[in-house]
Amino acid sequence: MCSIFSKYLLPLGVNDADAKPSVVYDHLRIAYNQGARGILDNANVFALEDGEINCDVLYEIWRNEGLHDVLTWVNKKITLRLGIADYRTIGVRMRIATGMLNKLVSEGRLSRKMNITIHNNFITVINGELSAINTEDLPF
Repeated sequence: MCSIFSKYLLPLGVNDADAKPSVVYDHLRIAYNQGARGILDNANVFALEDGEINCDVLYEIWRNEGLHDVLTWVNKKITLRLGIADYRTIGVRMRIATGMLNKLVSEGRLSRKMNITIHNNFITVINGELSAINTEDLPF
């Protein structure tokens, strides 16, 4: 696994297994800065579970405007900053995103069970991406 966005961003002729995660995120930032705003609608940050899309979560994201707003914030403030921002900065933003999800629960706009599922998916995906970026240049 290279990146949750790799299938959309790798240049033609580059194999997913050959690309470094930092290269994929560089392409993501370039695409976003050139006006490809729709690329951040990719719900894999929340819906990817054990390598597959959880359809219940995906449906909840489409149905729930507040959850879609949280996803957009996560993609702008966390996903676009992977490989650039410090690990601690990403950690703080992940805690902010957790607070945003918890607020949806307290307002009755998201079930507790769905919150836990989304949060687990989110933390797993972001930590996996951070790990891939941090280890991509290791010689072993």
